[in-house]
Formats: sequence, C-alpha cells, structure tokens
Amino acid sequence: MFTVSVESDGEYRWEEGSTTFVFRCDGKFRPMGQDRMQACVKSSATVLDLIRKTDNVTTNAYRWELSNSGTIFTSTATAFHPDGPVVTAQIVASRMSGGADFPGQWRDISYLQQHADMTLRLDNRVLFIGYPSAGLYLDAPLDGADIAVHGPRTEDGTTYSARSIGRREFLIVTKRYGKVLTQGSLKLSSVGRAITESWWNPSQAADKGTLVYEKK
Repeated sequence: MFTVSVESDGEYRWEEGSTTFVFRCDGKFRPMGQDRMQACVKSSATVLDLIRKTDNVTTNAYRWELSNSGTIFTSTATAFHPDGPVVTAQIVASRMSGGADFPGQWRDISYLQQHADMTLRLDNRVLFIGYPSAGLYLDAPLDGADIAVHGPRTEDGTTYSARSIGRREFLIVTKRYGKVLTQGSLKLSSVGRAITESWWNPSQAADKGTLVYEKK
C-alpha cells in the first residue's frame, strides 16, 4: 500500500513504507540532487505528468491518472536510455481511503500481474533475474553484495542482494537506503520444473506473499 497527500502549500507527498517522495506540480524544474531535476504539470483534473532530467537530458517520465470514478490510480513510468530501448512499466492501484482526487491510501493491485513471468539465469556465480512485465532487471553476485535494480519502477536507493543457501535455493534481501524492506527466497522444486518465490517484510507481518513459476 502507499499514501498520497497534498500539503496546504500545494506540495505532493508519496509515502510507501520507509520511502517518502515529495514534489510540486507547477511546471517548474527543481533540483533532486546528483545533477538531477524534476518538473510536474497537472495536465488535467485527473492527470499529473512528471519529467526527470539528469545533466539536462530526459531520463524518466511518469504519468499519474485517476479513473472517472476516482477509485483507480494508474501510474505509468517510462525510462529513457541513451544507448538502449525505451522501457515502460505500469502499476494499477485501488483506493483504500480518501475522496475523489489523488490524496488517499492506495493498494497496488498490479504486482501479481507484473510478476506473472520471470527470467532466471546463473552465470559465473552471478544470478540474473528479470521481470519483463514489470520492466525490472538485476544481476546479483552470490556473495550477498547489495546491487542496484534496473527499470522504470525502481525507487531511488533500492538495492538487492542474493546468496546461495543450498543447491536449490537463494536467499534474497531488498533494501532501500540500507534499510531492509523485504526478505525472501527463490527455491527450485525437486524435479526442476518450478520455482517458488517467497517474500516477507520483517517489520510488517501482513506484508508477505508467494508466487510459483513453472518452466516454459
């Protein structure tokens, strides 16, 4: 779940777990640190468009859209790579609280759909994982080192680590700015035809889940 609020001075705030993201939607580019800038435009009563630039080159675009009923929030993220393809990912959330505008508490209902397929490869003690539907990719050495996750939905400060805990299982830890968000595992079945992905949040007992992938 995540929460969107708007302060009396017009500042938007996105809160998801330990992550807080703030911005103003007045069309002006403002610094975000590390030579990055961001601007937001309220294109209509139900659409917000955000643009991020690094060294004056557009790197990311985000579009927030509300359904006519105000109960469905769709966020489309696009990442632009100078030497690679444009990658787009989307989340769809349902309203838990709030009125008809963006402010309120929302539940991401698209996670399972986005993670419906997974690619997995092990090469020279490096685990390569991809979720094509979500546009997320990572290559983690099996020594527990924290590495960055690539993709348009990746939040700043998010890292991922993997460690082998047997012939058929890997321990997975996701962090944001050094704080553990989720722990989990990837476990291969005894016949090698299915992988079970499990995850849980150490600080929130309700934040857990399991997915089973069958080999194509």
